[in-house]
Amino acid sequence: MTKIWVAITLLLGVLASGENLGNNTSGSIEPKIVGGSSTAIEQVPYQVSVRLTANDKKSYGSGHLCGGVVISQRLVATAAHCCYLTEKKQYRSAGEFVLVMGSTYLKSATNLTLEYYLQQLIVHENYNSDSLTNDIALMFINGYIPWNWPTVKALALNSQLVATSTYCVISGWGLLQQNGIVSSNTLQSATVPIVAYATCRISYNTVPISQVCAGYSTGGVDACQGDSGGPMSCNGMLTGIVSYGAGCAAAGYPGVYTNVSYYHDWIVQKNSSLNYTLYQNDGVRLGSGWSFLGFLPLLLAFVLDHRI
Repeated sequence: MTKIWVAITLLLGVLASGENLGNNTSGSIEPKIVGGSSTAIEQVPYQVSVRLTANDKKSYGSGHLCGGVVISQRLVATAAHCCYLTEKKQYRSAGEFVLVMGSTYLKSATNLTLEYYLQQLIVHENYNSDSLTNDIALMFINGYIPWNWPTVKALALNSQLVATSTYCVISGWGLLQQNGIVSSNTLQSATVPIVAYATCRISYNTVPISQVCAGYSTGGVDACQGDSGGPMSCNGMLTGIVSYGAGCAAAGYPGVYTNVSYYHDWIVQKNSSLNYTLYQNDGVRLGSGWSFLGFLPLLLAFVLDHRI
């Protein structure tokens, strides 16, 4: 099999400079919706655009780095490799990120767009940048997502393995094709089936239970670069986080996702350690009709109930 290169340097290096997503060679592991269709945020209201603040201030949408998924009123899950600078062998700081949610389009906001800075970044302590194992991170936002916001909803965590051939939904603003240049401005989604471990291991040799594979043997539908960290929803629950794959939608190479059921207890433990009462409502944008006084009763409710 063609030698597999870890292309995280490309993802983090190119996007850190605020440039478009670059070309990739076939056979490389892509931190990676190809073969999907445009969708409205209301169909996947848990979808988040994880951005670098410095780049996004220059041109709205250009800061998009990865996807993310809302799992509580203050917590977003993403991939650990989205937070790691390979060349420097260190993690980005929480202050470098801004999270944008509630919008269908990457480059424009509406009166339902929500944007938040981070209060805390929690990367899995055993993340391995070479093998991409334990590829999961949590982003604790500095503010609260309104409970009844029409375009932002939390996605419940899956706690059990999903059966092979179960159809799941993936979404994001990543490249629309292998060797593409610019990420999609319109949110995309697609449906992919869960692939058996025995089948996936034929392609990737080592696929631990902490990961799960999904895709078609003929290829054609997959996540791609820029979709990393985004959700795979199965049976209405968060089952996978986009991690990597050989190319995008290549035949015989399904996408590999962080297996959320494996990390269910880790997520719950980290969430329970967070102080939900400590925050500054530091939303960059909170839609139209925002009123702190009108929102206060909801804040009190969140203090009492922040379960995921």
